[in-house]
Amino acid sequence: MSCDEIKACIFDFDGVIVDSEKYHHRAWQWLADELGVEFTYEEYAPFKSAGRRKVIPYLFQKAGKTFTEEDLAHYSRLREQHAAAALSHLSQKDITPGLIDFVRDIKSQGVKCAVASASSSSHKVAERLGLYDLFDLFVDGDANLPYKPNPDIFLYTANKLDVPKHQCVVFEDSINGIQGAIAADMRVVGVQSYFTQLAPTIENFENLTLQRIRELCKTKFQT
Repeated sequence: MSCDEIKACIFDFDGVIVDSEKYHHRAWQWLADELGVEFTYEEYAPFKSAGRRKVIPYLFQKAGKTFTEEDLAHYSRLREQHAAAALSHLSQKDITPGLIDFVRDIKSQGVKCAVASASSSSHKVAERLGLYDLFDLFVDGDANLPYKPNPDIFLYTANKLDVPKHQCVVFEDSINGIQGAIAADMRVVGVQSYFTQLAPTIENFENLTLQRIRELCKTKFQT
């Protein structure tokens, strides 16, 4: 397979398309405060895209409290309310630099673009920021697929795009997302420098080209 065969780019939303992870962390910090424990951003980072079923039990365990399914439902609902309030602060300035131009450029070259996000709020944020129609497909938490690092959301997205998985490149900012993309047998680019041990990385999308993505993925796409 040639390294030129990139037919689709699949983007995580939070932390990739918009700088929103700090707001999601703020909502989780609210729950941590309720339970009387700390939950720093560094501590939160490994839980990105892992879902509430991972985070809530962790915080309960850290607080030394017994966890039930009723707690999951109750705090999930309250956490979503706090997340929505926090995410309301997002604006155009939070869009990752170069993202819009990059997507428009690769789409003009026939590459399909999709969002694959674990967050149920991402499509609402995208609509508010005028980003929703930029993509050919938008898959988020409302699809009720297993959370990353399971590969399901990436495979589902590729199937909906009608693009073979080996011709997809995923852009992710989380360890769980990168591992999910690898499990889906897709090429992956990290959108933060501290993932250098897991995938090639970029800081943002400014001046990024399809040719540069081919170069980053070269060792994975070559015959």
